[in-house]
Amino acid sequence: MGAGETQPLKASVILVREWEQQMSSSGCCGRIEGDMLGAGGARVFAERRAIMEAMGPLYRALKQTAGGIAEVMVVDPRNLISLLPRLLRDFWRYRTGFGAALATLRDLSPQTVVVNGRIFARGCWPDPEAVLRHLKCLREP
Repeated sequence: MGAGETQPLKASVILVREWEQQMSSSGCCGRIEGDMLGAGGARVFAERRAIMEAMGPLYRALKQTAGGIAEVMVVDPRNLISLLPRLLRDFWRYRTGFGAALATLRDLSPQTVVVNGRIFARGCWPDPEAVLRHLKCLREP
């Protein structure tokens, strides 16, 4: 970079998924440690564990490959103290626009990838390469 040039803004990637064993009515910080077992020894939160494990390759790929061009954050959708300010910052920083910001807030759910204030994927974790390609495209003028 020459004199007077600024570095491009890092992209923002928010991976939204429920924390394992987050109990309803326990607040954003009220996790119960250890595996909860129900009657008969079945795991109570097996679906959340499966979603967490499925997100692992995406998270690792983003942290290892896109660390220099993107900030990656994992947030529980019920943790509004962390999630809303981050989304509001991204809406402002990346000039998301009112309609797109409302669409992101409306469609936000567990198992969602938000890039620069816009939903990139929802309902399933995308291929890490697809997210990395998208991040690289955002950096091109």
